[in-house]
Amino acid sequence: MEKAILVLRSVTYAYKGQRILEKAGIRSAILRTPEEFAQRGCSYSLAVSGDGRTAADLLQKNGIRVLGVVQRN
Repeated sequence: MEKAILVLRSVTYAYKGQRILEKAGIRSAILRTPEEFAQRGCSYSLAVSGDGRTAADLLQKNGIRVLGVVQRN
């Protein structure tokens, strides 16, 4: 199954995003953004199973800015 990392600005947005995804039935885990994906400084991410773009769109519709989506196999 595919997995994705959604890069967010802060841990606060990660917790808010996790709640939004949970309400939509999408499980996620909060993690520090791996250095190779962090755009500037430290940031936090949500790891999700499946299509990361769908999860990112849902977050953005709910006011959570997604800085990047990294899709992994």
